[in-house]
Amino acid sequence: MTHLLRSDLGGALPSAPGQCVLSLLLLSDVQVMDTVSPARCEWVELLAAEPKWQALLHMHRPYEALTHWALAAHVDKARRDPLGPWSQRRYDLALSLGDNIDNAQHNEFDAFLAIVGGGKTRLSAWGGVQDPASVTGSGPWPYWCPDRQVSDQWKPRGYPAIPDFLQRASAELDSPGLGFEWACLPGNHDLMRQGTALPEPAIERIAVGEHKLLLRPAGFDPADPLTRFVDAPGEFSTGGRAQVAPSSTRRALSKQEWIAAHVHHGGAAYTTRHAQQGHTDAAIDTEHARIVLLDTNHPAGDYQGSVGAAQLEWLEQQLTEVDQQPGRFAILASHHGSVSLTNRRGNGSPRHHAKTLTALLHRHPCLVAWLVGHRHLHEIRAHAGPRGGFWEISTGSLIDWPSQARSVEFLRHGDGQLEMVCTLHDHGAPAGTLAHWHHLLARRFAGDKCARMQGGAQDGDVRLLRRTGGKT
Repeated sequence: MTHLLRSDLGGALPSAPGQCVLSLLLLSDVQVMDTVSPARCEWVELLAAEPKWQALLHMHRPYEALTHWALAAHVDKARRDPLGPWSQRRYDLALSLGDNIDNAQHNEFDAFLAIVGGGKTRLSAWGGVQDPASVTGSGPWPYWCPDRQVSDQWKPRGYPAIPDFLQRASAELDSPGLGFEWACLPGNHDLMRQGTALPEPAIERIAVGEHKLLLRPAGFDPADPLTRFVDAPGEFSTGGRAQVAPSSTRRALSKQEWIAAHVHHGGAAYTTRHAQQGHTDAAIDTEHARIVLLDTNHPAGDYQGSVGAAQLEWLEQQLTEVDQQPGRFAILASHHGSVSLTNRRGNGSPRHHAKTLTALLHRHPCLVAWLVGHRHLHEIRAHAGPRGGFWEISTGSLIDWPSQARSVEFLRHGDGQLEMVCTLHDHGAPAGTLAHWHHLLARRFAGDKCARMQGGAQDGDVRLLRRTGGKT
């Protein structure tokens, strides 16, 4: 197994293998979704070439009805082989770094939890933009339709016809679950409509109804689509004529409901007390480490993140405690990272951003790694500092290319070094399965962005060195 050695934070090649003291499996941006939901506005994706609409992308992917099948393939692989590939230590925890679902809906989160925790679920694709019954107009359909008989604008670009696509995608999925401890933290898509807008009455009425808007409303052309969506998401889905089966399970999740469902399905970190108080900041303690989960969603909406003053005070306390425990280290996990903690929307209580958070982290020599998602790419950044610094490890999304998970194994060496061995994982689903189709179509959809999303050699299979005790 070949891994690139990175010593940006100091250290040298260890002379001995070291002892693995913690083994994690990371997932991020799974975005399990109900593609038929009337609260989605796929038509925005048809305007992707216009600069002013790009801040709202992506509102639709041709393969998104297969996302839960891709998650199930990763879960199945982890259950069959629950060992960190470098050390062969059994995974202590699988951690999903936010955006577990796409549109803040009860039925989506129920599906996600059934897959990772074990259970049966079904998300129907009948009635969505890929259903031949939805096709209207005389010209080619602007969305990919897997039905060979339907003329669309995607099959001429290499997208295939797949027999029985809707039947297969809409079938019941029975997952045995991971079989070891897991947890997830909330991202913007978990609690906001399409990851951007807070639930409000208009979009909630549309979400549980029977009419879906498939194409852009006539004359609807806001000057700033992102701000308009944050302020009035219902306007983007008003006036739908296509009929779908209504469902009350499409109502938006509250933070309390999100936590309670996580607890009910056996997830780690949160308790019923967290649910009662609506607190999504929590810590998981192991023998050698504390994993701190920090909710970076912005209270005024929008997809970028921020952190509150009370959260920073709580985080400082969590890290100070570990600093005072010789031999232990700390890991921070949040959905947004140093590049995406930039949200200044709204006029509420003061919020803090990347500069303030990283300054806090640098005060604590116990902090060795910051695990993040959100940007749908693999990237590893070294944050050097006077007390040792830390590695920021961004894991790409499951919904988009390269649709990979990442393991991180923490090894302690006798010379005082802590080593983090990062390995990327494909689900390896057999050809012809829905998960395999998801992988192929995600690659095609990413196009020339594939290399950036995959990251370089320094962002993938790597060995990250970091001296403990604040030494460099």
